[in-house]
Amino acid sequence: MGEPSKITDLIRTEGKTRVYQMDDGSQETREGGTVSWRNNNPGNLKFEYAGSADKTVTSSRTPEAALAAAQARYGGVVALDQWGNAIFETQAAGRAAKAQLLTNTHGDRTIPEMLGRYAKDDYTGKANTDAYANSVYAEGDRQGVELRGKAIKNLSSKEFEALLDGMKKVEGFQEGVVTRTPAKTTDSPDMPTASSQIRSALSPEQQRVHQMAIERLSGSLGANYSPEQIDAIARSVAQLAATNANRGEGQGVFLSKDQQTIALKQTFGISEIGIQEALSPSTKASPLHPAMTGVPQQAMQPEAELRTALSR
Repeated sequence: MGEPSKITDLIRTEGKTRVYQMDDGSQETREGGTVSWRNNNPGNLKFEYAGSADKTVTSSRTPEAALAAAQARYGGVVALDQWGNAIFETQAAGRAAKAQLLTNTHGDRTIPEMLGRYAKDDYTGKANTDAYANSVYAEGDRQGVELRGKAIKNLSSKEFEALLDGMKKVEGFQEGVVTRTPAKTTDSPDMPTASSQIRSALSPEQQRVHQMAIERLSGSLGANYSPEQIDAIARSVAQLAATNANRGEGQGVFLSKDQQTIALKQTFGISEIGIQEALSPSTKASPLHPAMTGVPQQAMQPEAELRTALSR
């Protein structure tokens, strides 16, 4: 059996769905399951940033800084999801990152001592470290090893693997449904394809705006546009944010009443793009009204509420 395909880019993250670009040119959609499975992140390693979907976060760090920190610390980090959870290129890379954290940061601690610092209250609820430790011990018992009362650095290889397995179970590594779309080819190399557009990487800030646009536009445009078209529109909005980066971070996405124009509210102004322009492969994201500094409330619909927090 050959090496498993690696994730090279996050195309879309929405609710319990992830769409990835793979190193063999295909696209992989993961639906359902748990967030640790969807992200190849069995330890649910997380890098908080301002503006994420996790409203318990108080960090002022930008998405770009959070991703840079994750990639500097662990190998194989491809992106961060809307909650700040790291996305790894393979499950093996995610497990190796978890092992690195336990060894380098918590090696002198016992399992309960480690969990007191590792398991934190967040959007998933309040951490129960006692129950967490008991579940890990139970997995050790099942594998015939004793994990109680030992510093992590003193665990044997078999004991350490049992610890990783136990934590993986507690963190909720449950598989969902995977759909793979083969790499597309075209008889006209000069004609841009949807897959070549999707393959273009988005920065963390663009990913955040892309996700914001997907969530805002799916309900409003879903009856008239396919998910692929909505994704293309959202990517154009993300490009608009990058083109007008001097206006600050994206604050909200709004749709005009006639559903012909999208407005991106940024910290220091508003940029607009027409629906048809956003759908065009040759879109050059540019504002229609660069002088605008406020949201025309009579023309734009209220911003949608963020989705409820995912359960691990």
